[in-house]
Amino acid sequence: MEKKVGSKAYVCAFCIAAASNFGFSVIYAYTSYYVAFQTATGFTNTQLGLLLSVLGIASTILYLPGGYLADKFSPLKLMTIGLIGAGAIGFIIAQFPSYPVMLALYCIWPVFAILIAWNPQIKVLRLISEDDQQAKIQTMRAYGRTLPILIISLAGSSLLALLQEATALKVTLYMYSSLAIICAIIAAITYSPVPSQLSAAQEKSVNLKEYAKVLKMPEVWAIGLIGFSAYTASTGVTYLQPYLASVFNLSAATSSVFAIIAKNCALIAAPIITWIAMKAKLPVTKVLGYSLILAAICFVAYLLMPANTLILILCVIFYMVSALCIMSTWALQFVPVSEVDIPMAVTGSAIGVISMFSFVSDIFYSAICGHFIDTYALDGYRWIFGMTVIILAAGALACMYIVKKIKARKAAPVNAES
Repeated sequence: MEKKVGSKAYVCAFCIAAASNFGFSVIYAYTSYYVAFQTATGFTNTQLGLLLSVLGIASTILYLPGGYLADKFSPLKLMTIGLIGAGAIGFIIAQFPSYPVMLALYCIWPVFAILIAWNPQIKVLRLISEDDQQAKIQTMRAYGRTLPILIISLAGSSLLALLQEATALKVTLYMYSSLAIICAIIAAITYSPVPSQLSAAQEKSVNLKEYAKVLKMPEVWAIGLIGFSAYTASTGVTYLQPYLASVFNLSAATSSVFAIIAKNCALIAAPIITWIAMKAKLPVTKVLGYSLILAAICFVAYLLMPANTLILILCVIFYMVSALCIMSTWALQFVPVSEVDIPMAVTGSAIGVISMFSFVSDIFYSAICGHFIDTYALDGYRWIFGMTVIILAAGALACMYIVKKIKARKAAPVNAES
């Protein structure tokens, strides 16, 4: 009989994701409200770009030690402190301080959000349900990451039309920060670990020797490659918006609608993939592999299709399909951790390695894509799409490897008996 996930677990997963994303929205506010942020602070484009570079480098470095902390100390306490701290920094950013202070805040924020909170929150998500129910928990996480931010972002955009830019941005940042803290507290209150998962997590104390073993697990790096593939390919999806606008002369408003839909595709696709995997009795990882292959086919189509206004509808269909596949894989990227049976006691350390690999492209990929577009104009997009195909293919191969490992693990007891 299939075990059900309790309502408290769903609420906890939703609030963890919402708190985390509200915290991320605080630090990435200027990417969503660029003009308003620049007007309020008076910073140059170069200064704003440097903020994101510093943030990306600091975050990438902190994923690894953060994983070790998640296995060494209480993941619930770390998660709660980190999420509240990351949210609280938004109140200071909302005062629009001088550039040196803002630069310091962009260095401090990843200490709370990445070092202290990121890996523990993923471990908590694994603790609140059985491993065979992780797809449902990760799907709820996708809702928590997307729905609240979508609603508050729309509210923030409305405020920009009603108030002065600096005032509207300040109110929006206050909302992000307040909701991050509130959701973190609700997540802590509703946290209720599954006894078997909790005992597995406490089986042995993690030391540097155990941590070194995690670095040698090929499954961990393969899952990292799946995450890298989905996250980096999502950048390729981002560039489909200006590509369509340039080739088909779409208005900014029309292309923005496509971008918003694409960005929130995980809301639709994640539960569909979970449902397909459960009904077909397949590992979620296998369905994710098929999704990455389908997304790659869509980008191959972009490479082959001529830039012709007569095929706009076909291009939009490929845009939406690739977004559905990529964003759902990104939303469910940590499900393979439980499917391949990474030991619970080192889950935090494994997540640290996986996250570092998944998000390392923040440091270089956007700069490469920007260079291609500046150098080759429309042909630059084809370079981006070509790279995206290769990255998606690598992710699909990693999924195949994980599926092979899952089959081997399930067959092991049978082989042992025979």
